[in-house]
Amino acid sequence: MSFLSYIMPKLAWFIPLCILLFVGYVVHKNRQRDAYDAYIKEHGVSLEAEISDVVYDKIQRINNYFVVIATVKYNYNGKNITSKRGLSFLVTDKEKIEPGKIIKIRVSRDMPERFYYEEYQNY
Repeated sequence: MSFLSYIMPKLAWFIPLCILLFVGYVVHKNRQRDAYDAYIKEHGVSLEAEISDVVYDKIQRINNYFVVIATVKYNYNGKNITSKRGLSFLVTDKEKIEPGKIIKIRVSRDMPERFYYEEYQNY
């Protein structure tokens, strides 16, 4: 019991500090991704990609929107690239996001595996 009396005051500041560091890390990564998306939007190459697979989010929490992970295939500088990224779209656009459909993307010149959906919200 004396061990718990000794260790608990030390954990009282350590556990919230770890949680705060984790939240700070997540915020930093989100800002980093948003900055890279802005870079791709400005300096990227516009391409058309074919949707090869669509996986819907099991728990749809956004009203009137679907959230999916779409796998797209595209050709960049002679290389066939397959990449995944999340997107959300209106329920009325469901027939536009199906395997085999063509979608507009913007690809990074430096890392062609990273891309940005031009017409939809990216995740």
